[in-house]
Order: sequence, then C-alpha cells, then structure tokens
Amino acid sequence: MIAAAALLSSVAFVNAQNATESDKAVAAPTEVQQGEKVKIKSEELPEAVKKSLEAQEYRGWMISSAYKAGDVYEVELKNGAETKTVKFNKDGKKVD
Repeated sequence: MIAAAALLSSVAFVNAQNATESDKAVAAPTEVQQGEKVKIKSEELPEAVKKSLEAQEYRGWMISSAYKAGDVYEVELKNGAETKTVKFNKDGKKVD
C-alpha cells in the first residue's frame, strides 16, 4: 500500500514538472527569422516603399507579407490567386 502511494505521488510529481516545462516552451518570438530575413508588419515598411507600392504597376495587389533583409525590403503581393515578390531598398527603388 505504501509502495502504491509512493508510485502515485511520483507520477503526480512528474506530471507537474512536465506542465511547468511546457509552459516555458510556449513563449513565441515577436519576429520570425528566416535566415537573414526578418518578417515585419506591412506598417513597418518605410514610407518610400509604401509610396512605391501605390504605383499603377501594383494596383489591385495586396501585401500578404513583408520581410527585411539587411537594407532590402522584400514584399510578397497577392492579387486573387496570383502572387509575386518585389524587393525595394529603403528609398522605395525596386532592386533585384
């Protein structure tokens, strides 16, 4: 009987530790890094890039995601089922 009680208390202790460890693992980063690229919100794009995206060439296209890689801003655009990626420098000039 004492052995059964000891076994149950050790199982409860192990479960308590696992819950605490999993709570620590839940913390999520605010920025997603992909190699050198860092995912940013579209609002964080420089004004010059936002202005370039207002050009006729991009009418009807919506920003689906944006990344910063060094001095380059990579913007993924979506228009219905079509997608394309465009890169800009901080001054809003298109780069390859």
